[in-house]
Amino acid sequence: MAKMPHSEKWQQNLSRSYGDPKAKALISRAQIYYADYCTQHDTEKSRANLTNLKTRILPGLSIYKSLLDEDEDQEKILAEIDSLFRAAFFTQRMQGLRLLNYLPNPFFIIRPALKMMTRDAYLPGSQEIIEDNATCFAVNVYRCFILDTLTMHHAKELTVLYCNTDDWLAELLPKMSWQRTKTLGRGDACCDFRWCIKE
Repeated sequence: MAKMPHSEKWQQNLSRSYGDPKAKALISRAQIYYADYCTQHDTEKSRANLTNLKTRILPGLSIYKSLLDEDEDQEKILAEIDSLFRAAFFTQRMQGLRLLNYLPNPFFIIRPALKMMTRDAYLPGSQEIIEDNATCFAVNVYRCFILDTLTMHHAKELTVLYCNTDDWLAELLPKMSWQRTKTLGRGDACCDFRWCIKE
């Protein structure tokens, strides 16, 4: 059985709120959820989607379900999940992202990465590139794989926390201008992403 990503880091964080024995039990239960969800999604054909499922979506969903089994206060649990996401997501990439800030213009590296993410991280035909030039990359996304997956598992409310990770990423790149006025996770018709060189 594949080990749930982030479990050790999350257990450490949960220990501060619940104590070591309860934190260990919560992670153990989340691991059972994770194994079951992985089995349900083992027919996923997209490599990018499968990676996203196994490393981000299903771990987050699993620990969320485990915590809800313990306490039905959804707002409290969502706040706890937000803290867990902050502890785990981007931690391995943070140093590399910070190095980009030493460049006079990091956009020449960020732009190709954004284009690749647009191609690979979203469902085919679900995105519309609005602007793509040497100073700005903007794309509207009309369907979200994360939202679709969480809705299928009756955890649509968790989507907003995944939306927040985009904001955290932007915080690591102060030389870039990041804008997003709408998200599917908050009920809008699309997500409108816009990355530009800061004036």
